[in-house]
Amino acid sequence: MKNTRRIAWARTGVEAAAIVGSILLAFAIDAWWQERGEQTREREILVALLDDFRKSKASIEAGRNFHLDVQRSNRRLLRSVASGAEPLADAEVNRILGDLTWWDSQSRFSTGALNSLVFGGELSIIGDDALRQTLADWPSEIQRAEALREQDYDFFFEVMMPYLREHGYLPEISAVSAPKPGSSEEESTLIELELERDFDHAAMVATPEFQNILVQKYWIQDDMLRAFDRAETLLDATIDRIESNL
Repeated sequence: MKNTRRIAWARTGVEAAAIVGSILLAFAIDAWWQERGEQTREREILVALLDDFRKSKASIEAGRNFHLDVQRSNRRLLRSVASGAEPLADAEVNRILGDLTWWDSQSRFSTGALNSLVFGGELSIIGDDALRQTLADWPSEIQRAEALREQDYDFFFEVMMPYLREHGYLPEISAVSAPKPGSSEEESTLIELELERDFDHAAMVATPEFQNILVQKYWIQDDMLRAFDRAETLLDATIDRIESNL
C-alpha cells in the first residue's frame, strides 16, 4: 500500500511539473511572438518615418533656396536705394519687385508618420532611447517653424501685396518677372502684355515707407533662413539615426 501511494504521488508530481512547464512555455512563446510583432511594427514605423523625413528635407532645401534668392533680391534693392549706390535700371527694379511678389507655399514638413507615432501612443515602441527622444521633440520644432512661416504669410498678404497694389503697378512688374526664386524651372508670374504706360517704381522704392517694408521683410527672411538651417541640421541627424536602426 505504501509503495502504491508513493508511485501515485510521484506521478502527480510529474504531471504537475509538466503542466507548469507547459504554461511557462506558452508564456515564453507568447512573449517571443509579441516581441517579434513589436520589432516588425517598429521597422514599419521607421521606414515610414524615414520616407517622411527625406521628403521634409527635400522640401526644406527647396524653401531655403527660395528664401535665399528673395533675400538677395531684397538686399540688392535696399542697397541701391538706401546706401547711395548706383541706381538700378527700371527693368531690374521691376524684376526684383517680381521676386518679392512670390510667396513660399511648398516648404512644409511631411508629418503623417510622426503624428501617428507621437499622438497615436506608439512612441514607446521605438527601442532606441535617443531616437525616441528626438522624435518626441520634433512636433515642437515643427510648430516653431510653422509660426515663422505664418509670420511670413501674414506679412506678404497683409503688408507687401496691399502696398504694391496701392502704390505700384502689378501689370508692369509681372511683365518682366523672372521664374520663381530659388528654382530653375520655367514656372513664372510672367504675363505677356503690351503696356501703354511706364510706371516709376524707382520713385516708390525710394520712399522711407517702402524701405521700412523692405527692412522688415529682410528681418523675416533672416528668421526663416535661420529656421531652415536649424531644421536641415536636425533632419540630417534624425535621418542618420533612423537609418542606423534599420
